[in-house]
Amino acid sequence: MSLGHPELVSKLVARIERDGPITFADFMETALYDPDFGYYTTPGSRIGPDGDYYTSPDVNPIFAEMIGKQLAQVAEAIEGPGDASEDFTIVEMGAGKGLLGRHLLNAYRRGNPAFLSRVRYLIAERSAAMIAEQQCRLRSLLQDSVPITWASDLSHLPAESLTGVILSNELVDAFPVHRVVMRPLGLREIYVGWAQDRFIEIEAPPFSLTLESYFKRLGINLEDGQRAEVNLQALEWMRQIGAILRRGLVLTIDYGHTAADLFAPTRKTGTLLCYHQHTVSDTPYLRVGQQDLTAHVDFTSLALTGREVGLEVTGFTNQLHFLMGLGIESAFAGLDPESPEFDGMRHLLRPEGMGTTYKILVQHKGMPAPQLDGLKSRPYFTDALSAPSPMVVP
Repeated sequence: MSLGHPELVSKLVARIERDGPITFADFMETALYDPDFGYYTTPGSRIGPDGDYYTSPDVNPIFAEMIGKQLAQVAEAIEGPGDASEDFTIVEMGAGKGLLGRHLLNAYRRGNPAFLSRVRYLIAERSAAMIAEQQCRLRSLLQDSVPITWASDLSHLPAESLTGVILSNELVDAFPVHRVVMRPLGLREIYVGWAQDRFIEIEAPPFSLTLESYFKRLGINLEDGQRAEVNLQALEWMRQIGAILRRGLVLTIDYGHTAADLFAPTRKTGTLLCYHQHTVSDTPYLRVGQQDLTAHVDFTSLALTGREVGLEVTGFTNQLHFLMGLGIESAFAGLDPESPEFDGMRHLLRPEGMGTTYKILVQHKGMPAPQLDGLKSRPYFTDALSAPSPMVVP
């Protein structure tokens, strides 16, 4: 089996030979986002039947339509006196193929044109290849002068400048993670080296005390030999979007768990996985740049970090309960149970699959906690996202 993209492998090997072993976060960042040879930055099918994995917008357009319904309700909740005509900004971060935006905005165009006239849709996307694909899929909306814009990141937005919703679907799981392992003498970080014509793992002291304080804040004690992933970039991301938001919501959809579940002793080897042509493996050092790398999201840490910048937890649920609360069951009426449309919607709700694997974290800022249809039924209490006291903040 191939080590991966030859130029990308050569670039990584040259760096390791020059500077020494690198953190797994640096390895993952290069494998996924190298500007010349990275998995997400080069043209090619990534998502859907011809790619490596599916996302909910690929399964059925009803997913995006339900999200759009929820966002319209958010707009009503945040309107104050005289705000009815104020622009409502939807920021989608990491928009993939552009299907979520296309289905969501087309649903507004068909059923809620008055609201669509207020919407400003901003896609934050670092991959030029992805932007080209998104613009192709959103062409008809752009031709109708729907205000859709792109930015490589949100650094151009001033603090507390945004009223609306910051939305992401399967974004955080693709942020580079540090990998750690607990040993009798304490926490060790897993670095990536090069020997005998292959990438190897090397255990050494953590690159920063931040990794140890990450677990202390959560009250988590890993067992001897237990591996885990730490997504420090997710915390920086949460601080950034929380600072930008003036009034509105952050809606984060991804697969993951509360910290107590994610770092439970039963997950002895962590959650890092690789996806290639709809096959799952745990071999990140093969097909480098040619497969997706991902790790489950720690929603507790997202919630705790959000509170640092004024984001309060509105609710935490799974995709099954979220979509049921928004009335997806009515869309089944009149459909042939053997049809692809019926099967796709059922797939979104499947308790042993997408329905419970995917979680939705909703946070609000600058407004009272709104009553949202997607949170009518909450399988988790918000205290599941809390850390024990006293907290040790990194």
